[in-house]
Amino acid sequence: MTDNASFDPFSSLVHNWTTMALAPQKLWQSINSGWSFGNIIVNENNSSAPQTEQAIVAQESYGRQIGKLLDAVDTLARRQPDWSDTEPLKAAADLKIRVDGVKLAMAQRRIDQLRGDLELLRAAGPADQYDASVAALRQLLAELPETGD
Repeated sequence: MTDNASFDPFSSLVHNWTTMALAPQKLWQSINSGWSFGNIIVNENNSSAPQTEQAIVAQESYGRQIGKLLDAVDTLARRQPDWSDTEPLKAAADLKIRVDGVKLAMAQRRIDQLRGDLELLRAAGPADQYDASVAALRQLLAELPETGD
């Protein structure tokens, strides 16, 4: 049996390219079907109201929401006489201690950064800008309550 079809190099090239293409030839994905916050993706598959969730997170971040809940759980847990012997309550209290430790470490890091920024401003910036920044910080520090130590 002989092949009577003529050779068409363009058709051959297109056929070979489409079978090797890395991108899909047909796209059915809807555009902007959800939203993401960091590595969290919110869409109609995991939220009954993604727009509502986005509006809530715009006002109160997930971290702030979880932090407030963790504070409340820790307070309620510590009111139980056997809280330290009850594993879930102890785990919640331990989590709060670790989270508070991270918050303190980050606060110290920001203060260290501020010190470095002030040194840079003092060394390389206009003197009046440095003086105004230091005056504003002194005013802020004067308004802070005493620690009682």
